[in-house]
Amino acid sequence: MLLLNTHTVTTDTNHLSDRAYTISDILNKTPETKFGETVKILAKNNQAEAVQNIKKGATFSRTMTAKKMTITVPNYEKAVLKNYIQVTSQRSSTLFETVVVIIFAGLIYVIGLGQFYLANKKRLTFEADTIAKIKNIRRSPLTQSYLISEDDNKITTELNHLGETIQHQAESSTPAKKNLYAFIEFFEFPIFIYDLKGTIRRSNASFQNEFMATKNLDIFSPYSDVLQFLVNKMLKPTRQEQTFYFEKINAYYAVTVQPIEALERRLMVTMIDVTAYKVTTRAHNDFIANVSHDLKTPLAAIAGFADILANDSAKLPPEKITGFAKHIVKETKRLSSLVTDTLEMTRQPIHLKKKKLNLTALTRDVLENFKLAIQDKALHVTTQFDEVNVKSNDKHLYAVLKNLIENAIHYTPTGGKIYICVTKIAGKATFSISDNGPGLTEIEKTRIFERFYRADQTRDADGTGLGLAIVKKNLTELDGQIDVVSIVGKGTTFTVTL
Repeated sequence: MLLLNTHTVTTDTNHLSDRAYTISDILNKTPETKFGETVKILAKNNQAEAVQNIKKGATFSRTMTAKKMTITVPNYEKAVLKNYIQVTSQRSSTLFETVVVIIFAGLIYVIGLGQFYLANKKRLTFEADTIAKIKNIRRSPLTQSYLISEDDNKITTELNHLGETIQHQAESSTPAKKNLYAFIEFFEFPIFIYDLKGTIRRSNASFQNEFMATKNLDIFSPYSDVLQFLVNKMLKPTRQEQTFYFEKINAYYAVTVQPIEALERRLMVTMIDVTAYKVTTRAHNDFIANVSHDLKTPLAAIAGFADILANDSAKLPPEKITGFAKHIVKETKRLSSLVTDTLEMTRQPIHLKKKKLNLTALTRDVLENFKLAIQDKALHVTTQFDEVNVKSNDKHLYAVLKNLIENAIHYTPTGGKIYICVTKIAGKATFSISDNGPGLTEIEKTRIFERFYRADQTRDADGTGLGLAIVKKNLTELDGQIDVVSIVGKGTTFTVTL
């Protein structure tokens, strides 16, 4: 407002002084010119304050009130002071400028208020995100480290700061224990704190849901190794981590004990579920062991027969040599199938390109490839084929049909029967194959899709042990499903729905 008033005074002064000098020029040229009451001619010996200011060296003199401004200027004629011209005028109104300033100030205020609101909202959102991040923290079963994404640097910093604050409070005052107790509730894996007397002082909701709300370590009595581990830490409170199997809940937990000496010598226990990691690791190890074993079997047979042919072929009758050669060819094919199936099982899932396929024609093509195998075992194959089209991936679907038909041929006794049906049920393409083989027990039915698993009755049958595992894997990627119905001693039926 002060700046605006100064600007107005300067403008009025310039305007009025220009007018005074203009009047001076007019009077020098035409002295008879008359001006209104706003213009006065002062003699050069006038004692007015304005005149005295000019005599002291001022270019002009200015006086003003709230409503008026007066400018006095010297009037020279041919460089000789003649008199003084005094001009009075109403001052300019500042109403418009005042309104402008008020509006401008209002805008500044609104913008500032908006910035404050946004900053406050951002802060509240950040705090909410921080709490959400804490609640959703998981730990990697491989590294046991907390997983926070790389783009959450601010969140990570806030968590670290929060952790340091809580630790400091926990070490400095007893009431601050409540902060630590509240903090462990954020985590969605079991955590509990116990003292050196074996009393559980606090546990979070995840622990209570998985086990129960209790104050005694006796809850781990069914797991003697876990209980012994916790008791040992009471006697020697040092940080240690160990993985245990909890049989009652069929889960593996990585149990970490961390002393909190400043908190009345208590210990914090975190329990991270590593069941998936353990199962994956065991499956991986079993897979390697089975592949190694199944590779050795055909290789040993090939090496044995080849050694006989290389060293004793001259002593062998032709039919023996031919028989050994056939065995080598058979084991070579088995070895090739094992390598192919192993590569198929270890292939990473990809986005499949699907197209319209004739399921009936594809089934006939696969069945034709097993014509000799069917004849060798004198099997009676009955088919019921409707014309069925399906949108699917040809390679994946071919592998499903091939392995199911091959499985039926392998496990059906010589002279046995196989029934194959292609139809539509409830609008969905369906393929089913039945045999009168040895059948499966309930336990075997739950495991037949595992890698390298073979039912007891068929352990010596040819094959890689990966066929049904490939079927299951491919159908999962095709969004299909497979059902098994089997009666021991009667046979088995596999039904695929696409």
